[in-house]
Amino acid sequence: MHALPHLMFETASERGRRVVFCIALCACFIGRLNPALAQAPPLGPPGTGPLPSGSGMLSIGPWLLSGSLNLSTFYNSNIYSFPTNRLSGPGFDFQPNLLAELNNGIWNTRLYGSFDSDVYPTLNSQNNTFNPKAGVVQTYSPLPDLTFTTEGDFAHSTLAPAVINALPNPVTSPANPGPTGAAAVVANQPVVLSPNDTFTALASVSKVFNRASLTISSTLSKTEYESSANQDYEVGSLNAGGGIWISPWFYAFANASDANTVPVVGQISNSYSARGGIGSDQIGLFQGSVYYGQQGSAVDGGGIAGGDIYGGVLSFFPSDSWTMSLSVDRVRNRSDITGSNALGLGGLPLSGVPVLTSGSTQNTSIAYRSSYTLSPQTSIFLVLSDTQTAYLDMPLVNTTWLATTGINYQMWTDLSLSLTYSFTRYLSEQPMTSYTQNVVTLGGHYKF
Repeated sequence: MHALPHLMFETASERGRRVVFCIALCACFIGRLNPALAQAPPLGPPGTGPLPSGSGMLSIGPWLLSGSLNLSTFYNSNIYSFPTNRLSGPGFDFQPNLLAELNNGIWNTRLYGSFDSDVYPTLNSQNNTFNPKAGVVQTYSPLPDLTFTTEGDFAHSTLAPAVINALPNPVTSPANPGPTGAAAVVANQPVVLSPNDTFTALASVSKVFNRASLTISSTLSKTEYESSANQDYEVGSLNAGGGIWISPWFYAFANASDANTVPVVGQISNSYSARGGIGSDQIGLFQGSVYYGQQGSAVDGGGIAGGDIYGGVLSFFPSDSWTMSLSVDRVRNRSDITGSNALGLGGLPLSGVPVLTSGSTQNTSIAYRSSYTLSPQTSIFLVLSDTQTAYLDMPLVNTTWLATTGINYQMWTDLSLSLTYSFTRYLSEQPMTSYTQNVVTLGGHYKF
């Protein structure tokens, strides 16, 4: 009853209406958007790039190998982000990554494997984590401006988030790593010891036009818990996005996502998000974008929720070595969802705790990001944010304060050192929910 094909047909009518709305929005604007930052579309079709030469790289036959090793020591004052019974201590983090690539210009096959392990020498060993990941990415590019991609991914996680995201995050791996520095900063949220395995399959097609681009993808995933099979769930999602230049200085963008979550025990849920807006190229010392859209959720037999999403970002470039930005994002959610639904509202990366789709809330994040290059070898970054969660049906406002700063030093071509500090403070009028977390990390990063 809960097999993956069930994801695509269980709520066909509701899903169909939302997917049509999502695709129509993308067709009108053809764009792509992160929560606060728009990505400009290309100015023209891509040319044919050279194939990797393999010079200076490890190889096995026609396969080229690349990898990295991240080693760091850290101190975490609240490992699980709990308001009470806090667990703290020093630790060591190990992150080896390996990527094997076979590329003939049209077909590109990438095999990857990695693991991320935290070890706490002063705590009980059950708090140590071991999170392996492995997968394959197959890319087919019959034309320079047309790319088809399929991916299969396996990931084991020792810790589980307190709440499942209604709209799943993209898969990150050595083959398609996530952002770094200020762009990667999110607030740590409560987690629990609950080992689980996630199997993910992804397919996408990307097309680059003259001064425009469009990407459509679909993802299926299944998460299985070792200690409690009744927590297992499956997710199927559709995503589309792109952008088009409408003048020499401005471009339009949009993106849309639609996801079905099917738990082994509980109600099937559907969630969507669609938005579009206008972004600018750098004009003088400034660059910016604004967006507006809608998000919503529905639970079979358990109610609906939804509301506006809107915001924007203004970036300032006082010099070639210094960039800064100020962003404002708001997500409104008016909900009458009842029952045991425990999905987290999407688009809240700077919130110190998850916000459920079943809550009627207005969530506002104001964030300042800055990056400065001190020298060719040294750079620093700073992120400050204030996120307010106001409940629409009661006089209650929860607040997350986040501050993260770091310095990176490129010692050699293949070796860099970093020092980061992150502070999270979650404040709530509800008793026994507020918490504070401090994390200091000193690490080394080696590429080979």
